[in-house]
Amino acid sequence: MSLTLAVRSRALPRLPAALAALALVALPLAATAGDFAQADVLGFSKDGSHFAFEEYGIQDGSGFPYSNLYVIDVANDSWVSGSPFRRLDEVDDSQPLDFAEELARTRGANRAGAQYLLAETRISGAGVTVAHNPATERSSDPHLMLASIIPDVPTLGETVTLSLQETAVPDPDSCPGGFGDIRGMRLTLSYEGNTRVLADDTRIPSSRGCPLRYRIERLVTHTPAFPGPTSFAVLVLMEQIGFEGPDGRFLAITGKL
Repeated sequence: MSLTLAVRSRALPRLPAALAALALVALPLAATAGDFAQADVLGFSKDGSHFAFEEYGIQDGSGFPYSNLYVIDVANDSWVSGSPFRRLDEVDDSQPLDFAEELARTRGANRAGAQYLLAETRISGAGVTVAHNPATERSSDPHLMLASIIPDVPTLGETVTLSLQETAVPDPDSCPGGFGDIRGMRLTLSYEGNTRVLADDTRIPSSRGCPLRYRIERLVTHTPAFPGPTSFAVLVLMEQIGFEGPDGRFLAITGKL
């Protein structure tokens, strides 16, 4: 993806007629390419009260590296004051660039800016990913995830079941037409015989942009050293309207089992 973005604004070399025709045929595919962020889980605080993660990538359209870092109050399932930290760095791609280096620089600067809040909330990298279903996975259900929360002995204990339904919601006035229906989601968690609703949209928050589809991407859990309830974070991958096609961005839903 980064190589495509790196040459986006540069003049293309003259092609033989046959290759030029093939290039024209391929243009509709290139024009629908968005960007899907990667996620880096920073984990929980040791007491499980806070959770943090970063999404990052190369922005479609501009080709600029970006990093968004979120610090979340687990019990309230809400951003901690001062979060999120969003950074988008303009780069001049008229000259050859190492986009991996540019992205690493953006991520490092954003992490440095968020360090005070990561320290205040005592994010320590605690927790483990007990289930993962990335967008590249084609053989599994994007709306269903079953997981054990005991990594050492995964055959023991109750199973956590996450189920997601995409729901119809009013289209926000800010969303352009012609890209498909804007969707909300209903997310439930079942554990030890109880089912609860984690999210049930009646409208789309402005922070989500214009979402078209959802995928349960990851379940991260942490049980404190001293006996207490297990904290969890569900990462949901949203496909939303982007500049050149659907973009993938993450949201997290947190709580305690």
